Amino acid sequence: MSMSITVSNDVAQHLNSLAIGEMTDVNDKLRSLLEAEYRRQLTRYSLTDRQLTQKYHTDFETFERQQLTKQHGYSWDVESDAIAWEQAVDGIRTMQRKLAEVLQKGRS
Repeated sequence: MSMSITVSNDVAQHLNSLAIGEMTDVNDKLRSLLEAEYRRQLTRYSLTDRQLTQKYHTDFETFERQQLTKQHGYSWDVESDAIAWEQAVDGIRTMQRKLAEVLQKGRS
């Protein structure tokens, strides 16, 4: 499916002047920027997952199954960790899926 997108002259000039390897096609440059952003977000979510895995000495599924928020008396610290962790785990899945889509369509 193709779609036309209108961008300002300013944005177009930046895209045209952006040097990404040997890429000259704007579509390829945008795909590369999407890939970089998805990788950046994946790294951020993965870091949160690693930090909380180390903090609680378990993975998120076990944390939830063992109801560790309840065991810790629903403290603010544990509740906010649980929310951040759930967001990170979901974010990892989402970014992996989106990254795979961008990479797959880039090969097509």
